[in-house]
Amino acid sequence: MTISINLTGGIDVGNGYVKGLIRGAGGSSTATIDEIDLPSGVALITRSNALPNADGEAPAKMAGDFYNELDVSFASPLISDQYRRLFGTRALSAQGAFDEFDVVGRRSKAQQELSKVLVMGAFAAKALRDYVRENGMLPPADETLNVQARVALALPINEYMAHRTSYAAEFTNGTHTATVHNFDTPVTIKLRFVDVQVIPEGASAQYAITVKGEDLMDAMLADVRRRGVTLEGITSADVLAAQHTVGIDIGEGTVNFPVFTAGKFNADASTTYNKGYGSVLTGALKAMDDRGFISGFTSRKQLAEYLQAGPSALKRNFYQKVAQFVEEEMMFFSKEIAEQFGRVLAVVGATTEVAYVYGGGAGPVKAFLYPALLDKATEMNSEDSFPTLYLDSSYSRHLNREGLYIAAQTVERKTDPALASAGRGKRNRSSEDKELTTAEV
Repeated sequence: MTISINLTGGIDVGNGYVKGLIRGAGGSSTATIDEIDLPSGVALITRSNALPNADGEAPAKMAGDFYNELDVSFASPLISDQYRRLFGTRALSAQGAFDEFDVVGRRSKAQQELSKVLVMGAFAAKALRDYVRENGMLPPADETLNVQARVALALPINEYMAHRTSYAAEFTNGTHTATVHNFDTPVTIKLRFVDVQVIPEGASAQYAITVKGEDLMDAMLADVRRRGVTLEGITSADVLAAQHTVGIDIGEGTVNFPVFTAGKFNADASTTYNKGYGSVLTGALKAMDDRGFISGFTSRKQLAEYLQAGPSALKRNFYQKVAQFVEEEMMFFSKEIAEQFGRVLAVVGATTEVAYVYGGGAGPVKAFLYPALLDKATEMNSEDSFPTLYLDSSYSRHLNREGLYIAAQTVERKTDPALASAGRGKRNRSSEDKELTTAEV
């Protein structure tokens, strides 16, 4: 017996974190939108040492952050084995082989198996959550959840140029089976991707800024002004009307510079720098080892989570020593990014009206990077040539996922208006009604 489920999502698979929105509609036609935020890593379990939950606990588990507890295996041409994989924060402390993106080598994210694992795992978890929400229990052992999925994904700009078509085709070719092992009764989910949009990283965030309009821009300008940038006489409408923009999207493995000229994505001027905040963390870990400081961190993910949580009273001295290693790497990184920004401005600086700085890695490096960027903008184009808006990471790290979700919705509405009208969905923050034309990319 099979149960059909339609899902639509935007998944920003970053080198550091997966940020996503996935919408599904239950039998009542009330759409639910799940917000996903989990570390981009999984632990491969080669032996049955993960204790499953009782089937009756499924409703309670689904009410929590199930994405960060997911235990799943795959039978798919995109996955080379059928080992169980633990997702999210659970993976960080699991006794398994930890798999995270390679931010040092030259393989595209599109070529790394982990990107497919994270996307398919998110859709499998969403399908099961919606079923349990609707029925109050797991599906019977003889039932399969059949998922028809639409998704928008992103790749670093340079990788987008080379891999956008093949990356999408990998998902749409055939059916992929995921088996969730969190409970005593395993649940089988078959995934069929009917549409996959691939957009350059950073470009999707720029779209989200424009589509969300003056409310978001008012908040961004207020935040920037609180931090000492006056922007005298500039209104939200002025910034939103800008047709010539540069984005600086600070990720974990890359920094993307999406350029828009006359309102269109400019592939010729846009570029990717193959270092990110993860490079800072990796460099700090290496420096600790070289100087004989035994930190105990086994991955940059553990270090990132530790820094984000902040110090306890008992670990304050240790935290400060760790932070010093990281800050030293931040200074070098900021100089490198400012130089790359200068190279972009050498091409389009004369026409640039506004520059945005955002992304998951933007917050931690702000104290070092923002002054370096302002100095570079002044050096290249004079002090009052254009404003550089450094967006707060509390919302800027989610802009790519918002833009991707808008893209997936737009294509869905054009191809199947009846399906899209089932409901735009409810979540903690309101979803958008405006459209994005992905053909502009």
